[in-house]
Amino acid sequence: MSENPDFPAADREIRCLSCGAPSGARLLERIPYREIWTRLHDEWGALFSEDVVRRHTPCGETSLLECPRCGAHFFDPPAAGDADFYRELVETRRYYSTWKWEFDWVKARIATGADVLDVGCGGGDFLAGIAPAAGRAVGVDWSPPAVARARARGLDVREGDLAGYSAEFAGGFDAVCAFHVLEHLPDPAGFLGFLRRCLRPGGSLYLSVPNRMRSGRAPLEPLDCPPHHLTRWSPVSLAAIARRSGILPVEVATEPVELSIPRDRLRENIRDAVEKVPVVGGLLGTWLPRGAWRAVFFPPLLSLYRRYGVLERAGFFGLSVVVRCVATPS
Repeated sequence: MSENPDFPAADREIRCLSCGAPSGARLLERIPYREIWTRLHDEWGALFSEDVVRRHTPCGETSLLECPRCGAHFFDPPAAGDADFYRELVETRRYYSTWKWEFDWVKARIATGADVLDVGCGGGDFLAGIAPAAGRAVGVDWSPPAVARARARGLDVREGDLAGYSAEFAGGFDAVCAFHVLEHLPDPAGFLGFLRRCLRPGGSLYLSVPNRMRSGRAPLEPLDCPPHHLTRWSPVSLAAIARRSGILPVEVATEPVELSIPRDRLRENIRDAVEKVPVVGGLLGTWLPRGAWRAVFFPPLLSLYRRYGVLERAGFFGLSVVVRCVATPS
């Protein structure tokens, strides 16, 4: 695939999208753009126009890099999806889920009567969930169709970029939320600066992103690549960029893993071990994994595992990571 003439040549300094550190990043993998577009079609049913594909294909492949200073993972070139890309992507009904795990986590921490801003609010699902108890619930989104859906629900949602409302929103909210927005942006640190300015003294900033440490992640997930995602975050790197932006992380949580993942891992490990036993290995490989699963994940034990993070300590993580932050004094 030839280089897209709409993009400049790559003889430039590569900087980390998280901390801005100059070149020296470690190459983790190269992913052909042709493979990304193919999988978006095959796995998500997305039908992109030739013009959108051309404009979002800056070269033959994208490089996933790791910053040596902050440990963030970021893609180069940082070719983000534009309004046309997302308009065509959301035409597949499989793209958006109406409620995310972290919505409940955040909702439980927002005080009754608080003024709340949700940036990248989509059709307003989180806003609708908190509006009855909030003093004021406001959203911002870049997508005109999403804004129209939210307004049709009676929600106060503005269209455009947060920067355009920075003067109106400055110091105006007790809680500011951005769910699964940071990973889409070429300047996440600058975006965090805008979010911080919207907070009142003592207010809380809530950020959630896909957890790059999630269990069951496929070798190539097209939505976790450009032009959809430009960065990949772990709990550590998410907390780190918050600190560098003058925001103090006070709580970090990861979504509970789907139980089928540790179940299947346990079964596979036991089966691989016992099938080597002469004569009876095949029989043991059939029945022993089932018995082990019932014993280890006996229902009364599951609540204890969840409460004390047993599965997380064993290396099993769900899709998302969320952090609650407070602004530090300037």
